[in-house]
Amino acid sequence: MERLGLADRRHLLDVGGGSGGLAIAACELCPDLMATVLELPSITSITETIVGESGVSDRVGVVEHNVVESPPPTSCDVAVFRAVLQVLPRDDARQAVINVGEMIESGGIMCILSRVLQDSRLEPEQTVAQNLVFLNIYDAGQAYTVGEHREWLEAAGFPEFDMFTRPDGRSIITATKP
Repeated sequence: MERLGLADRRHLLDVGGGSGGLAIAACELCPDLMATVLELPSITSITETIVGESGVSDRVGVVEHNVVESPPPTSCDVAVFRAVLQVLPRDDARQAVINVGEMIESGGIMCILSRVLQDSRLEPEQTVAQNLVFLNIYDAGQAYTVGEHREWLEAAGFPEFDMFTRPDGRSIITATKP
């Protein structure tokens, strides 16, 4: 949360947010933040129940939406993809980043929390191992490379990004929209 500077943000989109846990936690930490969880129809009723039981349900909305098909129905100044892109085929992941990027305001941030491979696809070691799981579980998903993320972000209007890889192999990519 600190890395994103959420205390200065107004509206967070939690893309493919599942339970809404990230949006709930962000709103608990940042009293002025509003959040919207975007999720597919098969998940939204679960998300709505969990958000409804949270202490911040007045600031966290749940919207049924497929970001591969079209841009989100609302703008934001921060959008987070957490463990979403790796479950999508490459072209769908690219389109999701582009569609969400359209709705991020100038100066806003896109954050991708995921397993990211180096372009050689041979490191980090933990991500290479996790990628075998992705390849066996998801029809077309996988861990994508730094270069693939760079291309998607550039296509979405984010010419530069920062990436931090944690010791456990998980990466945090942040990009600010000019």
